[in-house]
Amino acid sequence: MTVSSPARIFAAMNIETIKEFIQSRKILLGCLAGGILLVAAGYGILILQQSIAEEKARVVEQHRVEQERIVKEKQDAQRAKVIEAMKRLIETGNAETALTVAEQNKGLMNNELQAMIHLATEKDLLDRIERTSKWNYADLAKYYGELAGLDPENSKYRKELKGYDKKLRKRLERKLYAQAQALPVRDFKANMDIYEELMQLNPGEKLYKSKYDRYRDKYEAFMKELEKFGPKPMLSADKKFYPEVKQYLKQNSMYPETLEMDSATDCYYTDSGWLVGCTYSEKNELGTRFSEFLWFTITNSTVQKVEAGGAYTVN
Repeated sequence: MTVSSPARIFAAMNIETIKEFIQSRKILLGCLAGGILLVAAGYGILILQQSIAEEKARVVEQHRVEQERIVKEKQDAQRAKVIEAMKRLIETGNAETALTVAEQNKGLMNNELQAMIHLATEKDLLDRIERTSKWNYADLAKYYGELAGLDPENSKYRKELKGYDKKLRKRLERKLYAQAQALPVRDFKANMDIYEELMQLNPGEKLYKSKYDRYRDKYEAFMKELEKFGPKPMLSADKKFYPEVKQYLKQNSMYPETLEMDSATDCYYTDSGWLVGCTYSEKNELGTRFSEFLWFTITNSTVQKVEAGGAYTVN
């Protein structure tokens, strides 16, 4: 072997290494190219899927819009029939029936149908007014009040309402004054209340103010006088007894363990104190239950006097 042999061997070895390097790069480039193709294919599939989804959504939306159009056409046709029927009913004096038809088809409501309801309501109220006695101020005031609310700009309705309201108030005033005249003078609270109402109905009438002031003063003086009797007795929750009376009977009864409270009157007053009537029952030693009604005068939450059932008469 000559001196130059190692150099040739080394050169051969270098050539083989370069070939391997090139081959490995070819494999790598092939893999990269394959990966790129796979990515491109995946992206294409994604775009296709999106396109299909968009088309499907477009078809669904088209179907929805078409269905809405069909429903709207049906509703419009039905509404037109309802409105035409209401017109005929109103024209023939059957506005109330027209309102019933509208109520049965309120699902079709729109501005046009609302306007027909307004017209039918107005016509119905006018028909009611025509059928109402001219002396029936209460109903006439009610109908014109509704018409004025329905059409606030209509001066005729406001004028009629004011007139009937005035007549109604005058009639009520006469009725209340007659009631006041029939009240006992000693019933200060009832007189005070009714004259206060009359003052509100007719503030310009000085007699009502004078009567109210008079009965108010008497009532306040009376209530002050009652303070000496202590708190007013209060009925039990079942309305059968006053606690003060039940306590008194238990303390003074021969058969307290058999005591039953059956009923009680309202609470009144006398010059001696609060007056209440109570019915109670007991069993005697033979087991026979007997019942009795008595009047009890109470002051400062204590029974002061007991009287027979016939001692007082409640009007």
